[in-house]
Amino acid sequence: MRQGILKGRGLNGGIATGEALVVKPINFFGAYMQGILSGKLSHIEDSKHDLYGKSLEGKILVFPFSIGSLAGGVSLLEAIIQGVGPKAIINTKTDGVLLAGPVFARVFYGIEVPVVDSLDGDPMKIIRNGDRLTVDGGRGTVRVHQRE
Repeated sequence: MRQGILKGRGLNGGIATGEALVVKPINFFGAYMQGILSGKLSHIEDSKHDLYGKSLEGKILVFPFSIGSLAGGVSLLEAIIQGVGPKAIINTKTDGVLLAGPVFARVFYGIEVPVVDSLDGDPMKIIRNGDRLTVDGGRGTVRVHQRE
C-alpha cells in the first residue's frame, strides 16, 4: 500500500501524525522496569526486545499485541506522562491492560494518545518502519501517507 486509509476500531480518542515504528509484541513493564524504579524513563531497557536502546518518543507504535501483566498499562502511562511514550498505538488486538495507560493519560492528565485496532488490513503487513501515518482514535482510522 503506497497510501490509503485503514479502518478499524477506535479505542482512545485523539489524532496524531508521525513516523511508524513496527515491532514484535512488547511488555511495557519489562521495557521500562529500571527507569520506573529510578523515576526516569528514556529508552527501552529490555535487552531481549528489538527496540532495546531506542526511544518511542514521537513515534506511532505498531505491534500485534502486548504481553505481560497489569504493570504494563501503568508502565506505558508513566512513559506517556514523562513524554517518552508513543504518539499513538496501532494493534492487531488491544487488551484492556494496555489500553489503561492511554485512557488514564487522557482522563487524568489531558494527554491524548490515540489507540486503534482491528483494522480492515493487517497493520503488521501493510505498515512499514518509517511510514508517515495519521491515526484518528475517535474515528478508528489510520492514514498511510504516500511514501516519497
